Amino acid sequence: MIVRPKCDCLICKLEVSLIAELSADGNGEKYRQLARTSLDLSGFPTSSDLIQHLHSIETENRQPSSDDLLLELLRPGVDPLLRQLWNSVLLLVFIPTMHRTMRQLSAIFPALVREDIAQHLTTVLLEFLRSSDLRSRRSHLAFTIARKIRRSAFRWAIRESRMALEEGRDGLTARPSPGEASEDPSYSLVLLGEFLDSSERRGWLSSAERQLLTQSKIEGISFQELSRRNGHSAVALQHQISRLIKRLHQRVQTPVDPAPEQMELFRK
Repeated sequence: MIVRPKCDCLICKLEVSLIAELSADGNGEKYRQLARTSLDLSGFPTSSDLIQHLHSIETENRQPSSDDLLLELLRPGVDPLLRQLWNSVLLLVFIPTMHRTMRQLSAIFPALVREDIAQHLTTVLLEFLRSSDLRSRRSHLAFTIARKIRRSAFRWAIRESRMALEEGRDGLTARPSPGEASEDPSYSLVLLGEFLDSSERRGWLSSAERQLLTQSKIEGISFQELSRRNGHSAVALQHQISRLIKRLHQRVQTPVDPAPEQMELFRK
């Protein structure tokens, strides 16, 4: 049995609605009808069993793996009349990821409305689940989907905050300096994103280097998690990021582009 959420946010309300939908008369049999078409899925008598398995931190070390199960859930040949049931299962699988991301964005960007964040996350997930990009993949599916949700959410939040800054500037509201922005995490991340965009355009950073700094300094991903994702040691990544920041510091201190205050944005 899936534990009902205690939070009253839009994502948790969606979870309650989806759980009720899957528990409704007839949907249990529909699930079993679909599960019987797959050897991997047939091992889970109910949709709750399947979802709990995919939520387990031990899933990757068990059989069938999360990749095996997600590939079955994403296969295109499902009866269109039963596709809505499959979509509900997929949404419930990634509700925890969306909820964690929403809570983090709400903390970093307090000006954003939680309902807007929740709607954006849900839209991104549904669109990506239907994308040809995802359907062409055969491994690391859960990681790929979670990364897509997180990246899209942070980019959207930064874009929304940047637009608010521009509107404030048009309304003669002073835009904060990097030093002043350090007191406000959302402004700080907007300015840091702009600085990294500019650095990549000028050739100061490669695309991969910019992505690494974005993951570490904007998305807040730990060195341990980055290490797990790309195979490098956490210590090596920490040194690489330090070298990148030092390189940028040297660039912005040149007479042509004096902006050493930008480096204060990295002090988090």
